[in-house]
Amino acid sequence: MDPGEYDACTYCGKTIFPGVAECPYCHHYTDGKGPLGTDAEEPRKLSPLYVTVGWVLVILTVLPLLWALWRAFTR
Repeated sequence: MDPGEYDACTYCGKTIFPGVAECPYCHHYTDGKGPLGTDAEEPRKLSPLYVTVGWVLVILTVLPLLWALWRAFTR
């Protein structure tokens, strides 16, 4: 096989004819967004704002519990 005459499916990696819209083996569209494609999207990362708000909520939940335990043991 001449590499210029065939493409690879971006989902299953099998050799297919160029210009084919749907892979005949795995039946995914050959749009380049598969795990083997160059257009695969990067996983989205959490915004630092969400992480900060999450930690503030955790601290605000734990602080009253710690305060109650401290008061219970210091009496």
